[in-house]
Amino acid sequence: MKISSYQKSLFVRNAALVLFSLALVAVCVKLALGYRQIALYDQAKSFYDANQLLQAEESFSRASDMATLSYGDEEWTVVLTRLSAMRRELEELQQKLQTAIMGKQDENVLAAYRIYQTMREKYNGTAGTASAFFQQFTAQINLEKKLADYYQQALQQAKAQSKENLEKQSYRDESFIDTLIAIPDEYYGGKQAKQDELLALFADYEKAKLRALIANASFDEVITRTASSLRHYAQQGVDASWLLTRLEKYAKDELREAIRKQDLAAFVDMAAAYRKIGDVLPTDSPTLEAISKQVEAYFKQAEQLVKAHKFQKAIELYQQLNPLQDISKLVSEVENRWLDYDPGHMLEAKYPDKLFTKIISGTELWGAKLYAFGLVEADQRLYLAAKMPNDSLLYLEQPLEVDMKSATAKLASELGAEKAPLIFVQSAGKERPFAYVGLLPELSAEKLTRVFFAEADDFGVEDREHVVLKNAVGKGEKEYALFKLTRDGLEYISKLADMLPDSTDSGTSEPDDASSVDQGASEGEQTDNSSSSQTIQVYAGPGQEYPVIGQVAKDAPPQPVEEMNGWYRIEFDGKDGWIPAGKPDSAPSP
Repeated sequence: MKISSYQKSLFVRNAALVLFSLALVAVCVKLALGYRQIALYDQAKSFYDANQLLQAEESFSRASDMATLSYGDEEWTVVLTRLSAMRRELEELQQKLQTAIMGKQDENVLAAYRIYQTMREKYNGTAGTASAFFQQFTAQINLEKKLADYYQQALQQAKAQSKENLEKQSYRDESFIDTLIAIPDEYYGGKQAKQDELLALFADYEKAKLRALIANASFDEVITRTASSLRHYAQQGVDASWLLTRLEKYAKDELREAIRKQDLAAFVDMAAAYRKIGDVLPTDSPTLEAISKQVEAYFKQAEQLVKAHKFQKAIELYQQLNPLQDISKLVSEVENRWLDYDPGHMLEAKYPDKLFTKIISGTELWGAKLYAFGLVEADQRLYLAAKMPNDSLLYLEQPLEVDMKSATAKLASELGAEKAPLIFVQSAGKERPFAYVGLLPELSAEKLTRVFFAEADDFGVEDREHVVLKNAVGKGEKEYALFKLTRDGLEYISKLADMLPDSTDSGTSEPDDASSVDQGASEGEQTDNSSSSQTIQVYAGPGQEYPVIGQVAKDAPPQPVEEMNGWYRIEFDGKDGWIPAGKPDSAPSP
């Protein structure tokens, strides 16, 4: 559809009329608002002149919010502008205070109180409209009353909680302390009045609390709770020295009682617990000093036990004192002194559950400062322990394929090198009465070497490298034979004498050089030839084919019990022994 020129002009005219109408309305509205703003400014000026500051500021604020006209920079408008800023600040503070009170947020209430005090000090310190407006507006919104009501109620509730805690003997919630301290001085009647009232209240509360704890709680709980209270008061800047004095007296009395009863465990537990609260105790705490003196006395007691060679008791005493002081070095020193006194302790400490038939120990062999060895029948083993020059401990063990029930071990100092002798093990043999094992500790290689194994009727030592075996299995059977000790075992050298075919014959021949052969070698020891003529060999049976079990003095032999085939039976070391009969001066008359 085609629009004509007339229609276009008509549309433009109508649009112009609408815009003109709108502009006219806007001008009218602005004129009306301007008139209203002027009226409010005039009203504010009238209230200001009448010193009605609240109404003046309210009218001025309403007029300023219209933002239509600017009234100018007259003096009274500058003052009212400042009063409007003060009002907004106080309204914001009122809102914060109300939120904190509703949420029972003591810290936020206190923060609002402090802001209010700062503002009051600021405005009340100046004369004129600012001070007057501050007083009038705070009175209008009841700011001081709200604070006073809140703190009076908080004061009453805090005191009530204090009493309730004591009545129920429940001290988990002690927030009333913070509340009472946070309440401003003015609600107590001043700073000094507040200090006096709180000191009396806290003292009564803590004394009653301490009495209840002492009556019903453990030592640890008493001192832990009291220390917690002391820390709390210190954080709040409250002097609680009176509580510390009571705590010190209680702890010292309890520790003294434990000492009197000789209850070391109780003393250690209490002393350790008390030291843990050292942060609340003075550096010159008499209780801590008493603890230190008593610990020192216990250490002296442990040293006396060591001097009396009661090493285990000394170590046990040190270990009980460990919670109070690091005793690792002291225990190590006791262990070393124990080993010096009894090297066998090396095995007992390492193998506390093993039963050793006998422990042989000594010093300065095989390159070790100390050594100890022994047999354990249940394990079929020989165990050796050595303390090396660097003070380290070395432990070795050697399986033994012998009859462990009859086995004995000894140090064969006459076999091997002077500082590296053999360990000699003797037991019942399978093919002969005895089995013999020689072991050489090689500590630098950390091993025990089996030097030899032999079965024979008897074993004697010629010198460090030679031994004599009677009726050995293999070479040397039915003869007295000389063997040489080598790294590969016992090497057969020569026959010394034959054995008689009838071993029961009391006249069994001896080797030609029998005086050089130790007939008591069953014990692994070399006989001193200079004294052999003064003793008589004791045999296990009536004949030299039986093993030698010892010797008796020729000039004072035991009284014979019976005679059999030229042999006397005697009592020897709690068992039967036999010595030859009929030789002059060799045996007693029956």
